[in-house]
Amino acid sequence: MTPAKWLSIQGLSIFPSLDYIILTEHQLSAEFRPDEIIKSGWDFHAVSSTVTTLPQRGYRGQRYRGRVALLTRNNMRFSITMHSLRGAVNTILGDKYTSLNSRGNVYGSGTSSSLHQTVTWSLSSSFYHDTIHLTGVYIFPNEGNLEESFDTLTAHSNHTSHEPHIYAGDFNAYTAEEIESHITPLNSHTLFRRMGDTNPAHSPASPLTTATAPAADYRERLLLNMFNSIEFIITNGRFPSPSPSHRPYTFFRKPNTYSILDYNLIAKRHAPLIRTCQVFQNVLPAFSYRS
Repeated sequence: MTPAKWLSIQGLSIFPSLDYIILTEHQLSAEFRPDEIIKSGWDFHAVSSTVTTLPQRGYRGQRYRGRVALLTRNNMRFSITMHSLRGAVNTILGDKYTSLNSRGNVYGSGTSSSLHQTVTWSLSSSFYHDTIHLTGVYIFPNEGNLEESFDTLTAHSNHTSHEPHIYAGDFNAYTAEEIESHITPLNSHTLFRRMGDTNPAHSPASPLTTATAPAADYRERLLLNMFNSIEFIITNGRFPSPSPSHRPYTFFRKPNTYSILDYNLIAKRHAPLIRTCQVFQNVLPAFSYRS
């Protein structure tokens, strides 16, 4: 996250209607509080993980890999509780904010052995009828412990049924156009068919795979298993269904690598709450774009 990127986000046509934003891979330390965000009437609730010095290609020497953050508009007067599910070791706390770890204890600094990061923020406001739960996700592409991480996401999906819960973030996983197995013919009348990535190389691993390596197709099989078990659906590429000429790619790297690695998920029962889920491409000043 840079001042130029924040300026680009504010320039989006939908920005005036946004109440909160989930950022992944903001790559800021836990001690940094961006002035350009604070001065524009937003609060910044940052979460970081362990500092890594992995000398891997493409990481450009960054020490603060990944990171998830929640931005909230101040005039919405949100009261926020954070549950750190996995991988977070530091937080920057905004106003009216309570931080809890996965055991329900007040959360502070510590250490973590995992580079995967998953955090749930529960937001309540007098402007909202119900509490809304937002889970920010960053799955580190070369980290193991994948099954444990997805099991954690599954286990923390059991909020009160009338309170919407959204997973959003960078799963570093391919989905191709595989249909969620819990969608029935009856559901298909009310849910648009999802448009995904048509590259054959970006297909999920077989449901019968015995792979354990942290590859993108294996991560996707675990992701599919997760949201099929809790009856969540992918919203990007579905609300509304985009034209075949405009695939909702969320990642591009020169010269011609396109893929979908970032997802928004919501419970199937809450799908009627979704009006649109758009992927904005080429709006951030960066070498590669993410949704």
